[in-house]
Amino acid sequence: MRSSDNKKIEEARANARRLIEQGPKVFIALITMTGAAYLSGSVYTRSYFSAFGASWVLEEVPIAIYFSQSWIPLLLILFFGYMAVTNLSLIEGHDDVTTTTGFKISVAAVRHGPWLLIGLLGIIFLLSSLEYVAAAIDLLVFSILVILFLLASALELFVVRFSNIDRGIDLSRTYLSVAVIAAALYVVPAQLGTNWARLDQQDTSSLLNVYLRDDATIYKLLFAAEERWYVFPIRYGGDEPQVKAVAAIDVSFGLVQNGSSIQSETEVPQGQ
Repeated sequence: MRSSDNKKIEEARANARRLIEQGPKVFIALITMTGAAYLSGSVYTRSYFSAFGASWVLEEVPIAIYFSQSWIPLLLILFFGYMAVTNLSLIEGHDDVTTTTGFKISVAAVRHGPWLLIGLLGIIFLLSSLEYVAAAIDLLVFSILVILFLLASALELFVVRFSNIDRGIDLSRTYLSVAVIAAALYVVPAQLGTNWARLDQQDTSSLLNVYLRDDATIYKLLFAAEERWYVFPIRYGGDEPQVKAVAAIDVSFGLVQNGSSIQSETEVPQGQ
């Protein structure tokens, strides 16, 4: 009984030592992935504003507000952190993780996932060129899920390979997966930003309708950054609307006219 307890203690110590040894690698990986997450968010935001012909907006706003407009960095950072911790814990808790069903699924994902992702990107480009914006957005969101699943699978294979050197796991397909993921982390946010902008440019979009002081034109609120708000007319000529910056105090949700027919005005609070 005592020998069994001693064996468990020794195994626990060995697992703890391995986790500590892998700590710096995990930290470097998380820093790299965080940078990739913010890069993807930046690509999405720039593509979105470029589709409006308003890339100049990003030069006027603080970087914190700039990144707050995209949910992509937060999603990727949370996912990367979760996978790094759970993968290490799971792998260190099994004597032979390569025999588990989860590992076999990861191997299949790494083997076939890159081709699925490449096929999805091809269909997305086709839908975007044919102006099927809503369908392209749906596939882009699905592509993000595929990227995350493929990345989780590749990460598991890397951790198993470098934690169990004697397993002889072939990482050639994993490197291919990483290359496809790296390309997709640029292409998918760029296409998502462009197509989402096309959707928001429609007069039926979910963007708020607003009015400017002494102006009967209906505008859409594109972006709000502290005292400066960016709007564009709900109806416009050409491919891109004309975006302009206005003071927040000049924006209202109700039409206000001079004279006897004054409707109730609800001022937009300053800032975000």
